Order: sequence, then C-alpha cells, then structure tokens
Amino acid sequence: MADKNRKRDKIFMDLKQLQYFVVCAQTGSFSDAAKNLYSTQPSVSKVIKGLEDTLGMQLFERLPRGIRLTVQGHKIYEYASKIINEVNVLENMASSGMTKWIRISLNPSSWFANQFVDFYNETYEKNYHFQVTTAGVQSVMERVRDYMDDIGFVYILSQQKENFLYELSKNKMHFEPIYETDVMLYLGGLTELYNSGKERAELEDLEGIRFIQNYQDEFFDIGAVKEDAFQWKDIDISVLTNSDYIMERMLRNSRVFNVSGSYLSENKAGTTPGIPLDMGNNKVIFGYMFHKGEKIEESVQEFLDFLKGRLPKS
Repeated sequence: MADKNRKRDKIFMDLKQLQYFVVCAQTGSFSDAAKNLYSTQPSVSKVIKGLEDTLGMQLFERLPRGIRLTVQGHKIYEYASKIINEVNVLENMASSGMTKWIRISLNPSSWFANQFVDFYNETYEKNYHFQVTTAGVQSVMERVRDYMDDIGFVYILSQQKENFLYELSKNKMHFEPIYETDVMLYLGGLTELYNSGKERAELEDLEGIRFIQNYQDEFFDIGAVKEDAFQWKDIDISVLTNSDYIMERMLRNSRVFNVSGSYLSENKAGTTPGIPLDMGNNKVIFGYMFHKGEKIEESVQEFLDFLKGRLPKS
C-alpha cells in the first residue's frame, strides 16, 4: 500500500513554457508562434513537448497544417492565459512605478473614442495608463475571457442577442446592456438618396447599393437567431476599413452607404445625413462584458460610470 503521507511529486514548469504554449494556442501554428516569439520552429516544438511531458498529457493535436488544442489543452489554456496576462500586468506595474493600467477592448466607435479622450483628460492627475484595443465582437469576447482586457464593450443587433448570450455563458461571462438605439443608414454624398428628402429607409432600399463598414464592426461576428432574419453578409460591402478618416471621406465624396447605431457614429454627423433603417423591432444594443462573479476593478468602474453618464438620455 502506498504511503498516504508521501507527498505528491511536484510539477516543475517555467513561465517560458506557459508563454510558448499560450502563443501556440493563439496562432494555431508552431512556425507562426516562433515568429511572434522571435524563436525557431524546432525550439518552440521542443518547449511544447517538454511541457506536455511535464504535465503528462497531450496539449495539441498535430495536423497536416498547423496545430489544434486537445480537450485537455483547452482546460490548461484557460489557466495558462490568465497566468501570463497577470504576469504582464505585474511587469507593467513594476516598470511604471505601480501605475494602474486599465485594459479595454471594444468595437470601433467614434462616439466611444470621444468619451475616452474626455475621461483621460478628467483623470489625468490620477496617472491611469490605458491599453485600448479595437476588435470585433468575437475577438473582444476572447480577449476578456483570456484576461487580456479588464472589460469589453460591444454593440450588437437585438436579433443577435440570444446567440450572443449563449456564447458568453459558455465562457462564464456576463453581458450588461446599457443603451439601445436605432439602426441608422448613412448616405453617401453622391448617392441618389442623399438629396431625396427620404426620412426613413426600408430593407428593400438596400438592394443594389454598396456599403463601407468598419472591418470589425457590430454586425459581422454573431449570426442571426432565425434563418429568415436579415443577414448582413448578404449586403454588398465594397469597402472595409478601421479608419474614421476614410469612412468620412468616402461618405462625403462617393456613392457608398454605411449602417451603424445612431449615437455610435458622431464623426459621421455633419458629413452625411443619417436616416433610420426600418428593421421592425431590431435595435442596436450597446453594453459591456466581464467575467461572471468577479468584481470589476475600482478604476474600471470609474470609467464605466463616466461612460454611462455620457450616454444620450432615453
């Protein structure tokens, strides 16, 4: 009979192994991970093999093209990514004299950008440091899930909400909606509708016209709940950009249209008239996501309260 008092063998691993593992999981390739880590593919493979031997489990399936996390690998990744990101926070604190970092990810929004600038100026004396990343809905979800960011702001169509909440629940996350707004159609300056006097657009009006959209905006990441619901992938998106300047210039001087939430598109105001797009009961929902059951940091809550105070009155 084994000695019950005998201590279990300790598992020794280092941060390098975890860092390599996380990057490999995120890139899906040993060779791509090697480029990001300024290493070589054989070296990365060796480190991962060493980690697998240490843990006594296979972390990746080796495929003809790339790698894929195993079921056990997914479980390890959840913890490893959190450890690596917490280490990064500690390193930032050490290099910044214990300065507080606020890490935010969000869908592109000129309205949000304007509020962020105001918050930065108002809290300048507090010496907050910020990491702000624009991304699509799915990417924002993954960044918050993996503790790369403290909070994620997204805006989705109400028809997408059911699928969206299901995805969040699988990742033990919560979504708090804080505002709803109309879906707006912004008219290009050279389009026939620009000076038509039309006060409202129907879905039929979208046929045969071209669009410019943010390449990571609110309508591309989460599918519609019902098969007969309007699908954004069906419209002709001729320009994808993350540049507000290009968006403004194209709307002012070309025949493209843009679809956005009304208050989320301040920089378009004055350059092109926006008219409500009739989509029945569909609205654009703006809100934030965070880890379920975890308290939001005080500085992040301060920014959140500031943002809520700047939202248009219902």
